Amino acid sequence: MKRRRQNTDELSFGYFFPTGRTNFLFSDEASRRVPDPSRATLTALARTAEEVGFDSLFIADNWSGHQRVAEQFGHQSPAYNASLLAMAMLASTEHIGVISTIHTTHHKPAHVARMGATLDDFSGGRWGWNVVTGFSADEAALFGEEFVEHDLRYTMAAEFVDIVLALWNDEEPIDVQGRFYRTRGRIKLPRPVQQPHPLLVSAGASPAGVEFAAKYCDQLVTLAVQEEKLRQLDAQLAELTGGARTVAPTPFSLAIVREGDGEAEEEHARLLESLNREATFEIAGDVLGSIESARAMFDKMGEEQAALAFGSGGSVLQLIGTPQQVAEKLISIKQNTGSTNVLINFPLWSDAELRSFRPVLELLREAGVWSPPETRDHSW
Repeated sequence: MKRRRQNTDELSFGYFFPTGRTNFLFSDEASRRVPDPSRATLTALARTAEEVGFDSLFIADNWSGHQRVAEQFGHQSPAYNASLLAMAMLASTEHIGVISTIHTTHHKPAHVARMGATLDDFSGGRWGWNVVTGFSADEAALFGEEFVEHDLRYTMAAEFVDIVLALWNDEEPIDVQGRFYRTRGRIKLPRPVQQPHPLLVSAGASPAGVEFAAKYCDQLVTLAVQEEKLRQLDAQLAELTGGARTVAPTPFSLAIVREGDGEAEEEHARLLESLNREATFEIAGDVLGSIESARAMFDKMGEEQAALAFGSGGSVLQLIGTPQQVAEKLISIKQNTGSTNVLINFPLWSDAELRSFRPVLELLREAGVWSPPETRDHSW
């Protein structure tokens, strides 16, 4: 049985696995420079992430192919289905955790309970679920569904997760006649290895999203550029949980690490010169038009500046600099916030780019805020 983290003095690191040629920095140069996503490159990348010392791979997902310019240039495209890709990554690695995104809105609870139990048991307790409700009317249309209002989606998700947890934990048949879902019976064995359940993650920053995370999730991924935003989220979660459980704020970050002073910043600037504005507006229009928290974050910028800030990676924590500079920023986050996990996106993803982060981890090890996953008994 996999244990959960006991030492909260340490950080763990999730690698935001490629779900397209670019993510969160929609640079055409980056799209040209990264490898072609394929079985060979992605399985090698997962093994490299494990070798470097990442605790987990985080696989995002969406369904609709309506973003045609972004698709043409490889921005958030092509992307494999997260749960199917998760099985391949788990089969290719030994101890790294794999978190896959599954929408509550477009599945039934028994689907997720069966898939999750299979992934967790098959991997020996290394699977996590990124619980998302969906935010796109185009996705809803793809499934022949009406687009559900924001807060109601979280009400539905709560009932959905309650049923999944019951199917995972109850050996006897269950009988649920809920407001949104009906379930009677039990799923076939196996059951998840992790207890009391696999890792649950979400990324909703609206009041409804944070309340959902406070009740159900172990980690809450957040677009918090500054430490002060993380501390505010710490306080919000503590108030909602009443101290009864811990939800780790997980800052989403963008990393470019280079040995020489100024080299990482120069690389970042070069990538921004080829920002694909049309693709950025396509993707940001979906997000800023539907996710309340994202819109509120940029409400003072105006539509164009908000979209460009989103497409340049300006909405996430910047880990750009030398190993020492990046390590100092991460140590400060650990010392001054409640974060115990950081999710990292490399805009120029490759095996070499992942290995550029190893000197950062060694500095964190010397500082006592990180230890290699293979030396401990938990993935998260």
